[in-house]
Amino acid sequence: MRWIFFLVIIFAMIIAGHAQKNPFIVVTTKATPLPSISPAPSTSPSAAPTKVLNRGEMSNLYGPCIELPIILYHHIEPMSVAQQKKHTSLNIDSEVFRKQMEYLKQKGYSSVTPADLVAFFDEGMQLPSKPVMITFDDGYDDNGEYAYEILKQVGIKGVIFLPTGLMQNEGYLRWEKIMEMNSSGMITFGNHTWSHMNAGREKELVKKEISTADIQLGERGLNVTKVFAYPYGEQNGYTREYLEETGYKLGFTTKNGRILCKGQRFTLPRVRVSGGEMSNYGF
Repeated sequence: MRWIFFLVIIFAMIIAGHAQKNPFIVVTTKATPLPSISPAPSTSPSAAPTKVLNRGEMSNLYGPCIELPIILYHHIEPMSVAQQKKHTSLNIDSEVFRKQMEYLKQKGYSSVTPADLVAFFDEGMQLPSKPVMITFDDGYDDNGEYAYEILKQVGIKGVIFLPTGLMQNEGYLRWEKIMEMNSSGMITFGNHTWSHMNAGREKELVKKEISTADIQLGERGLNVTKVFAYPYGEQNGYTREYLEETGYKLGFTTKNGRILCKGQRFTLPRVRVSGGEMSNYGF
Protein backbone atom coordinates (compact mmCIF):
# COMPACT_ATOMS: atom_id res chain seq x y z
CA MET A 1 0.00 0.00 0.00
CA ARG A 2 2.99 2.31 0.50
CA TRP A 3 3.63 2.55 -3.21
CA ILE A 4 0.07 3.83 -3.75
CA PHE A 5 0.64 6.56 -1.13
CA PHE A 6 3.87 7.67 -2.84
CA LEU A 7 2.16 7.70 -6.23
CA VAL A 8 -0.58 10.03 -4.90
CA ILE A 9 2.01 12.47 -3.51
CA ILE A 10 4.02 12.48 -6.75
CA PHE A 11 0.88 13.02 -8.82
CA ALA A 12 -0.18 15.98 -6.63
CA MET A 13 3.29 17.56 -6.99
CA ILE A 14 3.18 17.19 -10.80
CA ILE A 15 -0.27 18.84 -10.99
CA ALA A 16 0.80 21.76 -8.75
CA GLY A 17 3.92 22.40 -10.78
CA HIS A 18 2.03 22.19 -14.04
CA ALA A 19 -0.56 24.73 -12.78
CA GLN A 20 2.21 27.26 -12.12
CA LYS A 21 3.40 26.93 -15.71
CA ASN A 22 -0.07 26.84 -17.35
CA PRO A 23 -2.05 30.05 -16.88
CA PHE A 24 -5.28 28.38 -17.97
CA ILE A 25 -5.47 26.18 -14.91
CA VAL A 26 -6.79 28.22 -12.00
CA VAL A 27 -6.97 27.02 -8.45
CA THR A 28 -9.80 28.82 -6.66
CA THR A 29 -10.28 29.28 -2.97
CA LYS A 30 -13.39 30.49 -1.26
CA ALA A 31 -12.99 34.15 -0.43
CA THR A 32 -13.70 35.27 3.10
CA PRO A 33 -16.51 37.82 2.84
CA LEU A 34 -15.69 41.32 3.97
CA PRO A 35 -17.82 42.67 6.79
CA SER A 36 -20.69 44.71 5.42
CA ILE A 37 -20.62 48.37 6.40
CA SER A 38 -24.00 49.66 7.41
CA PRO A 39 -24.47 53.27 6.38
CA ALA A 40 -24.65 55.64 9.30
CA PRO A 41 -28.13 57.05 9.77
CA SER A 42 -28.49 60.45 8.18
CA THR A 43 -28.70 63.12 10.80
CA SER A 44 -30.76 65.85 9.24
CA PRO A 45 -30.59 68.95 11.38
CA SER A 46 -33.57 69.12 13.69
CA ALA A 47 -35.73 72.21 13.40
CA ALA A 48 -34.96 74.83 15.96
CA PRO A 49 -37.75 75.09 18.54
CA THR A 50 -40.14 77.93 17.85
CA LYS A 51 -39.60 80.69 20.33
CA VAL A 52 -42.68 81.72 22.26
CA LEU A 53 -42.81 85.50 22.17
CA ASN A 54 -43.75 87.41 25.27
CA ARG A 55 -46.20 90.28 25.25
CA GLY A 56 -43.50 92.92 24.82
CA GLU A 57 -41.94 91.13 21.84
CA MET A 58 -45.34 90.64 20.24
CA SER A 59 -46.18 94.31 20.75
CA ASN A 60 -43.01 95.27 18.88
CA LEU A 61 -44.04 93.08 15.95
CA TYR A 62 -47.83 93.30 15.89
CA GLY A 63 -48.83 95.82 18.54
CA PRO A 64 -50.51 97.20 20.37
CA CYS A 65 -51.17 93.96 22.25
CA ILE A 66 -52.99 93.01 25.40
CA GLU A 67 -53.28 89.90 27.53
CA LEU A 68 -56.97 89.16 27.29
CA PRO A 69 -58.24 85.57 27.54
CA ILE A 70 -61.22 84.93 25.27
CA ILE A 71 -62.96 81.85 26.64
CA LEU A 72 -64.64 79.54 24.13
CA TYR A 73 -67.80 77.57 24.99
CA HIS A 74 -70.44 75.68 22.98
CA HIS A 75 -73.25 73.96 24.93
CA ILE A 76 -74.18 74.95 28.48
CA GLU A 77 -76.80 72.72 30.12
CA PRO A 78 -77.11 70.02 32.80
CA MET A 79 -74.91 67.07 31.88
CA SER A 80 -77.86 64.70 32.20
CA VAL A 81 -79.64 66.61 29.43
CA ALA A 82 -76.49 66.66 27.29
CA GLN A 83 -76.21 62.90 27.67
CA GLN A 84 -79.74 62.45 26.38
CA LYS A 85 -79.00 64.71 23.40
CA LYS A 86 -75.60 63.05 22.82
CA HIS A 87 -73.45 66.15 22.80
CA THR A 88 -71.52 65.78 26.04
CA SER A 89 -68.18 66.37 24.29
CA LEU A 90 -69.07 70.03 23.69
CA ASN A 91 -71.04 70.59 26.88
CA ILE A 92 -70.23 72.26 30.18
CA ASP A 93 -72.61 71.37 32.97
CA SER A 94 -74.64 74.49 33.76
CA GLU A 95 -73.76 74.43 37.45
CA VAL A 96 -70.07 74.04 36.63
CA PHE A 97 -70.42 77.02 34.29
CA ARG A 98 -72.03 79.05 37.07
CA LYS A 99 -69.13 78.29 39.40
CA GLN A 100 -66.64 79.22 36.69
CA MET A 101 -68.31 82.60 36.15
CA GLU A 102 -68.55 83.25 39.89
CA TYR A 103 -64.87 82.39 40.22
CA LEU A 104 -63.91 84.92 37.54
CA LYS A 105 -65.99 87.58 39.28
CA GLN A 106 -64.44 86.83 42.67
CA LYS A 107 -60.94 86.99 41.19
CA GLY A 108 -61.53 90.49 39.87
CA TYR A 109 -61.98 89.75 36.16
CA SER A 110 -64.06 92.22 34.16
CA SER A 111 -65.93 91.07 31.06
CA VAL A 112 -65.33 93.08 27.89
CA THR A 113 -67.03 93.03 24.50
CA PRO A 114 -65.67 92.88 20.95
CA ALA A 115 -66.44 96.59 20.67
CA ASP A 116 -64.14 97.24 23.64
CA LEU A 117 -61.33 95.30 21.99
CA VAL A 118 -61.76 97.22 18.72
CA ALA A 119 -61.60 100.48 20.66
CA PHE A 120 -58.37 99.33 22.31
CA PHE A 121 -56.81 98.46 18.95
CA ASP A 122 -57.97 101.50 17.02
CA GLU A 123 -58.41 104.26 19.59
CA GLY A 124 -56.10 103.27 22.41
CA MET A 125 -58.99 102.92 24.86
CA GLN A 126 -57.81 101.55 28.19
CA LEU A 127 -59.29 98.21 29.21
CA PRO A 128 -59.71 96.86 32.77
CA SER A 129 -56.61 95.46 34.45
CA LYS A 130 -58.02 91.91 34.31
CA PRO A 131 -60.18 91.71 31.20
CA VAL A 132 -61.89 88.55 29.97
CA MET A 133 -64.25 87.82 27.09
CA ILE A 134 -66.83 85.01 27.21
CA THR A 135 -67.78 83.57 23.81
CA PHE A 136 -70.14 80.83 22.60
CA ASP A 137 -70.03 79.28 19.14
CA ASP A 138 -73.00 77.95 17.13
CA GLY A 139 -76.03 79.55 18.81
CA TYR A 140 -77.48 76.53 20.58
CA ASP A 141 -80.80 76.98 22.37
CA ASP A 142 -79.21 76.13 25.74
CA ASN A 143 -77.16 79.33 25.45
CA GLY A 144 -80.42 81.21 25.94
CA GLU A 145 -81.93 78.86 28.50
CA TYR A 146 -78.92 78.42 30.79
CA ALA A 147 -75.84 80.49 29.88
CA TYR A 148 -77.72 83.76 29.42
CA GLU A 149 -79.56 83.45 32.73
CA ILE A 150 -76.36 82.63 34.62
CA LEU A 151 -74.44 85.51 33.02
CA LYS A 152 -77.22 87.93 33.98
CA GLN A 153 -77.21 86.72 37.57
CA VAL A 154 -73.42 86.91 37.92
CA GLY A 155 -73.07 90.16 35.97
CA ILE A 156 -70.81 89.00 33.13
CA LYS A 157 -71.31 89.84 29.46
CA GLY A 158 -71.07 87.30 26.65
CA VAL A 159 -70.80 86.98 22.88
CA ILE A 160 -72.63 84.38 20.78
CA PHE A 161 -71.49 83.63 17.21
CA LEU A 162 -74.44 82.60 15.04
CA PRO A 163 -74.56 80.43 11.92
CA THR A 164 -77.70 82.34 10.96
CA GLY A 165 -79.24 79.75 8.63
CA LEU A 166 -79.50 77.27 11.48
CA MET A 167 -81.50 79.54 13.76
CA GLN A 168 -85.14 78.51 14.27
CA ASN A 169 -84.15 74.85 13.82
CA GLU A 170 -84.46 72.30 16.59
CA GLY A 171 -81.64 72.67 19.09
CA TYR A 172 -80.81 76.23 18.03
CA LEU A 173 -81.85 79.67 19.22
CA ARG A 174 -84.95 81.38 17.90
CA TRP A 175 -84.74 84.94 16.66
CA GLU A 176 -87.17 86.12 19.34
CA LYS A 177 -84.82 84.89 22.05
CA ILE A 178 -81.83 86.37 20.25
CA MET A 179 -83.47 89.80 20.17
CA GLU A 180 -84.41 89.53 23.84
CA MET A 181 -80.83 88.76 24.81
CA ASN A 182 -79.47 91.54 22.61
CA SER A 183 -81.79 94.14 24.14
CA SER A 184 -80.58 93.20 27.63
CA GLY A 185 -77.12 94.59 26.89
CA MET A 186 -75.57 91.43 28.35
CA ILE A 187 -75.16 89.51 25.08
CA THR A 188 -73.84 90.62 21.70
CA PHE A 189 -73.82 88.56 18.52
CA GLY A 190 -71.35 87.88 15.75
CA ASN A 191 -71.14 86.18 12.35
CA HIS A 192 -70.40 82.44 12.20
CA THR A 193 -71.38 82.00 8.49
CA TRP A 194 -74.84 81.06 7.23
CA SER A 195 -74.64 77.26 7.46
CA HIS A 196 -71.63 76.73 9.74
CA MET A 197 -69.50 76.05 6.66
CA ASN A 198 -65.74 75.71 6.80
CA ALA A 199 -64.54 79.23 5.91
CA GLY A 200 -61.37 77.92 4.31
CA ARG A 201 -63.16 76.71 1.19
CA GLU A 202 -63.60 78.22 -2.32
CA LYS A 203 -63.85 81.99 -2.62
CA GLU A 204 -67.41 82.16 -3.92
CA LEU A 205 -68.73 79.82 -1.24
CA VAL A 206 -66.95 81.75 1.49
CA LYS A 207 -68.27 85.04 0.15
CA LYS A 208 -71.85 83.75 -0.02
CA GLU A 209 -71.77 82.24 3.46
CA ILE A 210 -70.34 85.33 5.17
CA SER A 211 -72.41 87.87 3.23
CA THR A 212 -75.71 86.01 3.72
CA ALA A 213 -75.18 85.81 7.48
CA ASP A 214 -74.06 89.43 7.50
CA ILE A 215 -77.31 90.50 5.84
CA GLN A 216 -79.47 88.47 8.23
CA LEU A 217 -77.70 89.91 11.25
CA GLY A 218 -77.75 93.45 9.88
CA GLU A 219 -81.49 93.33 9.18
CA ARG A 220 -82.00 92.82 12.91
CA GLY A 221 -79.51 95.42 14.06
CA LEU A 222 -77.06 92.76 15.24
CA ASN A 223 -73.27 92.52 14.87
CA VAL A 224 -72.87 96.27 14.58
CA THR A 225 -69.18 95.92 15.48
CA LYS A 226 -68.74 93.40 12.61
CA VAL A 227 -66.92 90.45 14.16
CA PHE A 228 -66.56 86.90 12.88
CA ALA A 229 -65.65 83.47 14.32
CA TYR A 230 -64.30 80.83 11.94
CA PRO A 231 -66.33 77.59 12.04
CA TYR A 232 -64.03 74.72 13.00
CA GLY A 233 -61.27 77.35 13.25
CA GLU A 234 -60.63 76.99 9.49
CA GLN A 235 -59.78 79.96 7.30
CA ASN A 236 -57.42 81.10 4.57
CA GLY A 237 -55.92 84.27 3.17
CA TYR A 238 -58.98 85.06 1.09
CA THR A 239 -61.32 84.75 4.08
CA ARG A 240 -59.35 87.31 6.03
CA GLU A 241 -59.08 89.55 2.98
CA TYR A 242 -62.83 89.41 2.37
CA LEU A 243 -63.64 90.16 6.01
CA GLU A 244 -61.43 93.23 5.93
CA GLU A 245 -62.87 94.39 2.59
CA THR A 246 -66.42 94.18 3.95
CA GLY A 247 -65.72 96.21 7.08
CA TYR A 248 -65.15 93.46 9.61
CA LYS A 249 -62.96 94.37 12.57
CA LEU A 250 -62.08 91.08 14.27
CA GLY A 251 -61.73 87.39 13.43
CA PHE A 252 -61.76 84.72 16.16
CA THR A 253 -60.01 81.36 15.73
CA THR A 254 -59.87 78.21 17.86
CA LYS A 255 -56.09 78.51 18.34
CA ASN A 256 -55.03 78.55 21.95
CA GLY A 257 -53.60 81.76 23.38
CA ARG A 258 -54.44 84.88 25.31
CA ILE A 259 -52.27 87.67 23.90
CA LEU A 260 -54.27 89.68 21.37
CA CYS A 261 -52.56 92.05 18.93
CA LYS A 262 -53.87 94.61 16.48
CA GLY A 263 -51.63 93.21 13.74
CA GLN A 264 -53.27 89.81 14.23
CA ARG A 265 -56.83 91.04 14.62
CA PHE A 266 -58.20 88.49 12.13
CA THR A 267 -56.51 85.49 13.77
CA LEU A 268 -57.32 86.07 17.43
CA PRO A 269 -56.72 83.07 19.73
CA ARG A 270 -59.12 81.81 22.35
CA VAL A 271 -59.01 79.57 25.42
CA ARG A 272 -61.14 76.43 25.24
CA VAL A 273 -62.43 75.54 28.68
CA SER A 274 -64.01 72.25 29.70
CA GLY A 275 -65.17 71.16 33.13
CA GLY A 276 -63.20 71.73 36.29
CA GLU A 277 -61.67 74.62 38.15
CA MET A 278 -60.79 77.78 36.27
CA SER A 279 -57.46 77.81 38.08
CA ASN A 280 -56.53 74.80 35.92
CA TYR A 281 -56.63 77.12 32.90
CA GLY A 282 -54.45 79.85 34.32
CA PHE A 283 -57.16 82.03 35.87
